[in-house]
Amino acid sequence: MPGLLSPLSASGTGTMAGMKRPYEDVSVPTYGEPHAKKRKVTHQLLHRQPNANLVEPLGGGFGAADDQEFIDTQLRRAIAIQCKGVGFTSARPDAVESMASLVHEYMTKFTDNIRQSMASARRTEPLPHDYIYALNCAGITGSGTLEPHLDTGDFPPSLLQSTCPPPAAADPPPPELEGMLGPELSGKADKESRKYIPAHFPAFPPKHTWKSTPVYAKREVDPHAIREKAAKEGIEAEKSLRRLMEKKKEGERVKKARRAQPKRSPVAVKREMLWKTALKEALEEEDAEEAEKLRGARERLAED
Repeated sequence: MPGLLSPLSASGTGTMAGMKRPYEDVSVPTYGEPHAKKRKVTHQLLHRQPNANLVEPLGGGFGAADDQEFIDTQLRRAIAIQCKGVGFTSARPDAVESMASLVHEYMTKFTDNIRQSMASARRTEPLPHDYIYALNCAGITGSGTLEPHLDTGDFPPSLLQSTCPPPAAADPPPPELEGMLGPELSGKADKESRKYIPAHFPAFPPKHTWKSTPVYAKREVDPHAIREKAAKEGIEAEKSLRRLMEKKKEGERVKKARRAQPKRSPVAVKREMLWKTALKEALEEEDAEEAEKLRGARERLAED
């Protein structure tokens, strides 16, 4: 039939429809080398995280919350030296604050450029190249532009060098309790037995502060002592039972006495309360009259 090739014919030994063409000897890559016809794929970031508004907390040292006053003081001092160098003898506080805000804005842009260079290289720590990039963005392409700022002029070194308070004194070493506690309670032996603990680390606190000592009750094994103890416990139990029975009988007597009392009507109780109130008022009136009579007698005696 037309369009079909016999597998036995000479022309049937070539490439047929639906078959892949074999690699030529020249185009076949060796093991470990890239293929010459492989498509080159270039990866790039489609989305970038905005890093201008990121705020990273500083972990202590200069720039922490407790060092902000020191930083502000040094910045105002540098502004004052700069003003003195260009010929000013004084400056108003609002002018100093305005220059300080300009410095903050400039340094914010400078650090943003450093972070941009770090983020483009996917690094978390800055390198000198990042600072060079930030300087180029600020228009500083060489060290020659910084030489006029390094000229201190007639300023004495004592004025240019900032004074920092001396560091706080080191804490006193902990007291040595080895001789007082002894090796059984001291934690020095436990620290020395653990070789993985650095030598400059302090010793463990005394054992009685963090480890409980097991206390085991001594068990009696003497048969005679066991019998005496059992007899003593039996006597104590008998006395306790007697006291309990006495209290029970006393409670029953009190309950029986209450039941024996006749029940009074509410009218009789109210009448008794009124009588007690009237008697109390009468006694108070008699006492007042007696006191008045004594007062009058004393006044008459005083007049005579």
